[in-house]
Amino acid sequence: MAVGIVGYGVYIPKSRIKREEIAKVWGGRGKGENAVLNENEDIITMAIEASVNAMEHSGLADVKEIDAIYLGTDSPPNIEHSSIGVIAQTLGARQDIEVMDFTTSTRAGIAALKACVDAVNAGRIKYGLVIASDYRPASPGSNMEMFFGGGAGAFIVGSKNTIADLEEVYSYSGNFRDNWRGQADTYVKDYEPRFTRQYGYSEYVLNSVTGLLSKTGLTIDQFQHIVFQQPDARLPIEMARKLKVTPEQTKAGSIFDDIGDTGAACLFIGLSSVFDRAVPGNRVLAVSYGSGTSDALYLTVREPTEKARKRCKPYQSYLASNSYIDYPQYLMGKGVLKKDEEPASLGVSPLSPFMWRASAELYRLIGAKCLNCGYVNFPPSQRKICIRCGSTEFKEVIFSRRGKIHTFCVNYYMPPGFESPLPIIIADLDDGVRHRALGTEMNPEEIKIDMPIELVLRKLASENNVDLYGNVFRPIRIK
Repeated sequence: MAVGIVGYGVYIPKSRIKREEIAKVWGGRGKGENAVLNENEDIITMAIEASVNAMEHSGLADVKEIDAIYLGTDSPPNIEHSSIGVIAQTLGARQDIEVMDFTTSTRAGIAALKACVDAVNAGRIKYGLVIASDYRPASPGSNMEMFFGGGAGAFIVGSKNTIADLEEVYSYSGNFRDNWRGQADTYVKDYEPRFTRQYGYSEYVLNSVTGLLSKTGLTIDQFQHIVFQQPDARLPIEMARKLKVTPEQTKAGSIFDDIGDTGAACLFIGLSSVFDRAVPGNRVLAVSYGSGTSDALYLTVREPTEKARKRCKPYQSYLASNSYIDYPQYLMGKGVLKKDEEPASLGVSPLSPFMWRASAELYRLIGAKCLNCGYVNFPPSQRKICIRCGSTEFKEVIFSRRGKIHTFCVNYYMPPGFESPLPIIIADLDDGVRHRALGTEMNPEEIKIDMPIELVLRKLASENNVDLYGNVFRPIRIK
């Protein structure tokens, strides 16, 4: 039984900063650019968007077919508390599924993928959702600030209708400390970059690749596509030279110049870019590295259906959908530069019983459609009686996530924790429901009536270091 990837999806934040903008402040040279998160984005919101794209691409009829969700990240929002709860609830997954968090390393995504493949092989699950989402914190002025970017990738793993099969894996590990971040550290640290390059990345990646080639009997030139972990521009090039890899073999999976070092998400995004253009029969080599461990994965591309190709939101489409910010805006997005005043106190605490009871309907946009007059009441837990006709008989419906602006207003001054200026949108959704929500990624001068918009889950605010999530409108990015 061949186990592999049934569907894949990526998410790249819209905001980008050119590395030359960082170099203007701290000196040095900067080539390329990094994808950076908005104030209301985090690894959870990125993971959800990548997962939705992967589900659509896979063609699975219902998210209820997913038996497990595995998340790999090196930048979890909480030291204790899983990030999967919000993801699973927003997607509408079953509650009897297996969930696992993998972290503390930039190879966390690949570790999650290996575990999911093993679970399918063992027959414990039929389909699993594996997500890699990352945006590691870098101190201002550091080399890492010049390189770190954000993004997410997601794979549906199964044994039927695969678009790429995982043929073999070889791992090489040891006790080596490269980058680290302790509980008392705000930012990622490193000891000495040259030492890390020579005795960390270079040694471990070289050994994992040569080990895989020996195990499979293949030679490096038999792989049409090769994706290396990309902590910077130099290391993958040096490794390619040592292994006699050609630029054509690495071209499709090279993402560092476009979006930066995306940590645990790097290989998922790079592989997705490869799958966008690979042809049946292509051999793919993917090589992770992090915390003194490297995994070499050998995959074979299968024949994707024409319908599957049309359902895909390719990596290049996210690259084309971008907007550039300057260094102060970048610092604001990271929370380093902020107003010196207390954030607004939330009317309802994220930890309150109300949020626990209502979170599913708020995240998934579940409404109660009146069986008498057809009006959709929202949220259902607070609308036991139809506000239009007084009926008490309802049918559960899931809102469409796309529509057009009916009317709007813009708040130009908001307390810390909220975007400013902040649009408030009333929209007519494609299913006929009229819904109100905040807006994001919108230039006030460009907002207009009948503008196409879509609903996405974002972080609205925080209280006591607990995040509150909700759906907001943004202009449609990828059609």
